[in-house]
Amino acid sequence: MKISFKGFYSHSIIHSASLSVIHSKWRLFAGLLYLLPVASVIAQKATIDTLVNADGYQLHFTIISGKGTPIFFEAGGGNDSRIWNRIIEPISEITQAPIITYDRIGLGKSSKYNQSINIEKEIELLTVALKKLGFSKNLMLVSHSMGGFYQTLFASQNPRRIRAMVMIDANLPCFFTEEQLTKMKASDNFRHTIDVVKQNPLPLKIPVVDIVSEQTLFEGTPDAQRWKDCHNDFVASYVNRTSLIAYQTGHYVFFSNPQLVINAIVTLYANKVKPSAKAAIFKRGYKQEQMATNEDRRNLMKYWHSEDDLNEWGYAMLKRQEILEAIEVFKLNVLLHPNSANVYDSLGDAYVKAGQKDLAITNYQKALEINPKKENSKKMLKLLSN
Repeated sequence: MKISFKGFYSHSIIHSASLSVIHSKWRLFAGLLYLLPVASVIAQKATIDTLVNADGYQLHFTIISGKGTPIFFEAGGGNDSRIWNRIIEPISEITQAPIITYDRIGLGKSSKYNQSINIEKEIELLTVALKKLGFSKNLMLVSHSMGGFYQTLFASQNPRRIRAMVMIDANLPCFFTEEQLTKMKASDNFRHTIDVVKQNPLPLKIPVVDIVSEQTLFEGTPDAQRWKDCHNDFVASYVNRTSLIAYQTGHYVFFSNPQLVINAIVTLYANKVKPSAKAAIFKRGYKQEQMATNEDRRNLMKYWHSEDDLNEWGYAMLKRQEILEAIEVFKLNVLLHPNSANVYDSLGDAYVKAGQKDLAITNYQKALEINPKKENSKKMLKLLSN
């Protein structure tokens, strides 16, 4: 079945989706922030950054301290643990749970990749490392893309330890038919991974929220619908599984709509992992969501005040002969972007339209001080000097 997370989370999903619809460039801008430290008023918790020796291999872990069932994140192919930086602190603050991220072999700070290492060996090493860190009991899992294969095998081997799982546009074996593998020229190692996961399916009793991006990696091809059909079949196979379509997002859902992913993880944690603390978790969730919404609005207002948007707005007013209004918009652009030659050049154009020759000359000269190659300013100064 499909869920929309009724209650206190539903309005944030609508809000986040609305922001995405407003401007695609804003979604891209938000996505680029994933490697930056999360700017929030969330209190700092103790963080462990460590290498763990597992049978001679070094696995790099980052752990945010907490109590209760830990939430363990597995990134997709080619991504290290930093991919989660955008969402783990809010999740930690709301759930109060330990948060675990790590780099698979060959990624980040972990040991270099070895051709002899297959998915079974990686899960064996991971199991050893988690035990050394003291996480040998219950876990909640969160996976993205290729990480879905790794956590499926891990859960298959540890069915009683896994309390719940959120899969974010994760790989499922039903998509990777022989035809698909041939088309993508899959390596022997990848084919082996598919075979192993098919032989070790995710235990049915584990509650799963399966988040699927609206714009798949295969958009524009028949494979896009096959990807969605595969996920629909996966969810339909057991009542404990629910699906969530992440509208207006691509494969990296947590870049373009981080709040939706945070909400999904927190809601599942509260309902299935720690229902006794649901009220307290939801209360903290309200607070985080309100802060996130306000931050989204502030960032969106900054975007609306971008140099290009204001410039375009000002020239549209000039075309409608709203000259005084256009001057005010261009003056705002100068105020917000004082080091741009273009904003002074545009203000000069508006003053020309208004018949204010001296002010036009002043602004064209300022534009040339910043960029001596500004051709329009050169041309206009020459015309105004005659």
